[in-house]
Amino acid sequence: MQGLLKLFKKKPMLKALTNYDPEIRQVPDPDRVVIPIEYPGRVRYQPTVAIDDVVRKGQVIAKSPIGNCLCASISGTVKDITSIWTAQSYHSPAIIIEGNGEEPIDPEELFASTAAASSTDDYEIALKRLRTAGVAPPWSMSGREYSDDDEVIPALPPIKAFIVTGVRQEPTIVTSQILLEQHADKVAEGLQRIGALLPGARVCMTLPQQFRSWAWQKFADIAELEFIPQHYSGRIERDIVSKIVGQRIPNRESYRYHGIAVLDVEFLLAMVDALNGKSSLTQKCVTISGPDIEQAITVRFPLGSSIAHILTSQGLNPSDYSRHVVGGPMMGFAQYTDSTPLTYNNGIYLITEDLSPFDSIAPCINCGRCARACPENIQVHLVNRMIEFGQIQEAKNYHPEACHECGLCAGVCPAERPIVQLLHFCNHEMVHGERYNWITGDNQ
Repeated sequence: MQGLLKLFKKKPMLKALTNYDPEIRQVPDPDRVVIPIEYPGRVRYQPTVAIDDVVRKGQVIAKSPIGNCLCASISGTVKDITSIWTAQSYHSPAIIIEGNGEEPIDPEELFASTAAASSTDDYEIALKRLRTAGVAPPWSMSGREYSDDDEVIPALPPIKAFIVTGVRQEPTIVTSQILLEQHADKVAEGLQRIGALLPGARVCMTLPQQFRSWAWQKFADIAELEFIPQHYSGRIERDIVSKIVGQRIPNRESYRYHGIAVLDVEFLLAMVDALNGKSSLTQKCVTISGPDIEQAITVRFPLGSSIAHILTSQGLNPSDYSRHVVGGPMMGFAQYTDSTPLTYNNGIYLITEDLSPFDSIAPCINCGRCARACPENIQVHLVNRMIEFGQIQEAKNYHPEACHECGLCAGVCPAERPIVQLLHFCNHEMVHGERYNWITGDNQ
C-alpha cells in the first residue's frame, strides 16, 4: 500500500535557480568560431564572404533574402564554409573563422548607411539598423519563407502586442533576470523605443515575482507587467503569451502571423545598442548549472564558441561530465561532443552521472501522472501508447499538437518513458509525413 501511495504522490515542481553568481563573466575570444548560417523555422542566411577572406569582429558575413545580417564574432580568416551539427541537432551550413586578434570593425563604418538619419524612431531606418547589426527585428518575418524569385512578400497583420520576456522558461537559466537587474535603465529605454516604433501595439513584459517591489516603479509607466512564478509549470512561454493576449497561439505557428512579437530582454538590449549605433550582435549570455555545480554561473561568450571553450574558460573540465545538455533539464538537448558551437543558446546543464530507463521503451502502467502534470490537459498516456504502436490517425483525436514539449510529463513518469520524444515524432509525422517506427527502428 505504501508503495502504491508513493507512486501516486505528486512530485514537487521544479523550482527556479536560487544559488547563482549575480555577475556575468566574460569568456575570452576563442582561437576559432563556428557560426551556423541556417536555423530551421527561423533565418536562412547566404554567405557574403568566401574562404580565405579576412574579416573583423562585427563585420557582416552572411545575409538573408530580406536583409537580416549575421556578423563575425571574432576577427580572423574564413577557413571554411561547411556543414556541421548544431546544438539543436540540425545539420546546417556554417562559416568557420580562425582568429587573428585584430581589432573589431568601427561601429561608424558598420552603420555608415544610416549615420545621417535624424531619428531612429523612424520605422524604416530602425529596421535597417537592426538588420545590419544582426538583430533580426521580431516585428518582421525572418526571411526564411522568401526566395530571390519571390516578387511579393506576403502581407503580415499589424503588431497588436509586443512582449518582452524577462523570465526564461527553463528555471535553471537566469540570464534574463541578471540582465534586468544590471541594466534596468537600458531595458526601460528599449521599451520606450518599441512604443515609439509601434505606436498602436500593447507593450508588455514578463518579470520574476521577486522583482515586483521595484519593477512597478521602473517599468509600469511604459509597459504592462506580468509577474511569473518561480516554479517551472508557471513559466511555459506559450501559455504566458496566450494569457497576456487572450488568444491561444498554436504551437507550430509563428507568433508574428497572429500580430504578436516576442523578444527576450537580452535581445532588447542588443536592439538598443543597434539603434544607438554602438555595436552589432556578436555575443550571447548563457547560464552554466547542474546538480553537482554548487553555484551556477552566467557567462557572456562570442557566438560560435564551443562548449569546451566556454567550460574551460571557467575552470570546468568538460570530461568530468557525462552529459552536456544545451538548454536546461526540461527541454534541453544532450550533446554528442563538447566541440559543438553555441550561438542563440541560453543554458548549459551539466550532468555527472547518466540515468537511463530500464528498457528502451518501458511499459506504461497507466498511472496517469503524466496527464495530471500536463499544462494542456492532454491525455498523454493514451496518446503515447497510440504513437508507440503506429496509430497516428487515432492519436490525432487527442490533440497531440497542443503539446509544448515542456517535459513535465516525462519528469513525473515512474517508468521513465520517452514521452516527449514520442509526441515530437507524432507531430513531425502530422506536419511532414515522416514516421519513425519504434518496433522496427526505422523510418517508413
